Amino acid sequence: MKNSIETIWKEGFLNEKSLVVPKINDLYSQKSKHLVDKIKRMFKINIITIILVALLLPVIYYLIDAIWQGIGISILLLCTAWYSKKQMKSIKALNQGATSYDYLISFDQWLKNALLKNENVLRFSYPLYFLIVMSTILSAWSKQEKLITKFSRKYPDIVFIGDIPLFTLIITVIGTLMMFFFSRKIYRWDVKLVYGRILKKLEETIYEMEKLKEEE
Repeated sequence: MKNSIETIWKEGFLNEKSLVVPKINDLYSQKSKHLVDKIKRMFKINIITIILVALLLPVIYYLIDAIWQGIGISILLLCTAWYSKKQMKSIKALNQGATSYDYLISFDQWLKNALLKNENVLRFSYPLYFLIVMSTILSAWSKQEKLITKFSRKYPDIVFIGDIPLFTLIITVIGTLMMFFFSRKIYRWDVKLVYGRILKKLEETIYEMEKLKEEE
């Protein structure tokens, strides 16, 4: 295109009196600020949502007579929120740089490191969430004496450990191991689902700014 950003950029440098280059710089500066602010806002909303869920779950679990499991999940969620909040504070230490491009590169690196740290933490959190959920289900099952008696009579060959069928314990162990091994993929899918579009815009903006710098 004759009037593409790349063309305007080069023409701006060819003509020292041109005001196009400052306008382009301002355009990308505003775009960069908008992207960074939006990502920060999304992170804050995510943290607030986690805290609200953490406060609500014990009440829900109390109603189904599984208060300790609810408290367990709540503690895990609050730890996750605290860790994310701690990482958010580290943004202030980022190098502002001489240009919006420098800051955007610095922010992009911080974001990748933050997501990687969260991934490493949640690798252990996901299996714990699964164990707590299974514990809630098995706890509810153990309280159904009539159902357990009826089930054991109907399936006399099934091995029980206490009131719990052995196969459910095996499923719990296998499920926990699978959550551990696939936790990274689960987390990346979660990040892509929530932040995918804005992260793509960040990458595209950095790419555009790099292309313009090459054309100088």
